[in-house]
Amino acid sequence: MMSVRAVSRFTGFEFWKRSFLGIYQYIKADKIFYGVMISFSVVVIAILQIYGYESKGQLTAYLSMLPTMLKLSLIIGTLWYFITLVYRRERRPLYCFWQQVVFIYDHRNRIIASFLLFVGISAFLSYCSTFKGMIPLLHPFEFDEAIHNIDLWLFFGKEPWQLIHGLYDSPWITFGLDLSYNIWFFLVYAILGVFILTQKVHRRRQYILTWLLCWIVIGNILAFAFSSVGPTFVGRLFPINTDYLPLMTLLHQQDMWLQQYNPKILLWSLNTQDYLWTSYTTGKEMLGSGISAMPSMHVSMAVLMALGVSSLNRKLGILFWLFALIIYVGSFTLGWHYAVDGLVSGPVTLIIWRLCGSKYLTK
Repeated sequence: MMSVRAVSRFTGFEFWKRSFLGIYQYIKADKIFYGVMISFSVVVIAILQIYGYESKGQLTAYLSMLPTMLKLSLIIGTLWYFITLVYRRERRPLYCFWQQVVFIYDHRNRIIASFLLFVGISAFLSYCSTFKGMIPLLHPFEFDEAIHNIDLWLFFGKEPWQLIHGLYDSPWITFGLDLSYNIWFFLVYAILGVFILTQKVHRRRQYILTWLLCWIVIGNILAFAFSSVGPTFVGRLFPINTDYLPLMTLLHQQDMWLQQYNPKILLWSLNTQDYLWTSYTTGKEMLGSGISAMPSMHVSMAVLMALGVSSLNRKLGILFWLFALIIYVGSFTLGWHYAVDGLVSGPVTLIIWRLCGSKYLTK
């Protein structure tokens, strides 16, 4: 007769076996994502080897941010659930929280697999950043003048940023645009997390696959093809070019006004731009380093978030479309991009979204 301890060991072994198989099944279901990420990463590594740019590799840069993002996600998710309970006037909030704990435990295999996918995506972003940092080495910036001329043509000879700044003279509006531009980063991860965890298989696969392909196609391939430095950097790279000196002067004046009002209030974009320029000029490998204007990934991800959220909740989607518009305006009024950069990345994102939603990729 089998002893009680033997039965206990067998039961424990079965538990871990079933858990492993359960996690494996979820990972297997995500093979298309891992296939895309691994394929792109192999290409980047090959380019590094071929051109001798191994020192430019920053292949674990975004992995270092994962713990912080997970903590923020947990805090934000908890607060959001608490607000939801208050909104619906739940009489037993602690019981509801306990039910969520039970739900998480019951779905632990899917959650663990989702965490592993998050880790893979963080590594993937590091490869995207590595390639972006190599763009000026492989294809020197040469399209800024052409893109600037397209801006002037589209807006009837007027600078797009002047048209927007001409509508207001308050530094607070610029601060609002700048704040939205920074909030964008957290929303990109948060909404991605929502779709990684959602049980709506079709939308989940469509969103994540679009997310990955946008970074590859728009953030790397098109950025390489139309290598451009952007308004904030074009004057630094080509001192003879003073087209955007008035914009940068205005932004620094507004930044000074805000800091005089409160030293803790400032335009973070200006500091980030200095950070990226230091990275470019010194060759120092830093998180998110790499300069590229055309097309705009900020607009691409904002449009994708609007598409994704709208597919789940139309009313909430309206807010995200408004946010996408704010990001687009901020992209060229804060000096990051030419206006046409967002006009390219937005439609391309929509095309990728439609293609990834086809039955051949989401079945």
